[in-house]
Amino acid sequence: MKKKTVLIVEDSPGFSELMKYVVEDEGFKGIVFPLEENFLHWVDKEKPSAIIMDLALNRLSGFDLIREIKAQPKHKHIPIVVITGRDLDVKDITELKMHDIPYIRKGRVDMHEIHQAIRNLVAKSEK
Repeated sequence: MKKKTVLIVEDSPGFSELMKYVVEDEGFKGIVFPLEENFLHWVDKEKPSAIIMDLALNRLSGFDLIREIKAQPKHKHIPIVVITGRDLDVKDITELKMHDIPYIRKGRVDMHEIHQAIRNLVAKSEK
């Protein structure tokens, strides 16, 4: 049986490798998105079951990527969780809630919470 894929969109090499380790520890295939690539093309190619995403990315906006994917009928169903160190204002939180995207703050979370978020995310993709 083919493993479910989780796409990791993160510009910190250390944190993206940590997320890949956690995803694979949960039994899924973790793929780190190369930020210089076209996001929607990469999603088409990899067909992820879920996406873990930072919001503050080098030269890219996580919110722009979320809007891109949610505007595509064939991709809008892919569940996303945001893991960010950025302070979110009411507008940011409202936009995430509009798209049913949970978020976790880096540095204020234990690994158990990240493991649980990934399990929940992939389970959501199966519905």
